[in-house]
Amino acid sequence: MGLYIGGLPQDPYSVPSALVLFGKQLKKLRQSRDLSQERLGELCDFNRQYIGRIERGERVISFEYMMRIAFILKVRPAELYKQIPAPNHMPKKGEYKGQKESGTKKAPQ
Repeated sequence: MGLYIGGLPQDPYSVPSALVLFGKQLKKLRQSRDLSQERLGELCDFNRQYIGRIERGERVISFEYMMRIAFILKVRPAELYKQIPAPNHMPKKGEYKGQKESGTKKAPQ
């Protein structure tokens, strides 16, 4: 049984799928602590929409930001990657840029 994102089958080892799985795990951890996206963003000192973009797989975050999130959620950093399987190929340079639904404008940062 395959992973479906946006109604289309996706390889769980592909970059967009890995970003979406990271986002889903972040959302699960955030909600289990009764935190809104906005509140988690404030606690991490992020722009208020940033958490939503991560959860939707639209943003690739830095190591520092991942550590901030782990600290605020009181989890080991590895817990954020729990749903992502081991990669089956070497990522290409620039492959991890996030995904954006077609027809949507990318907000300035």
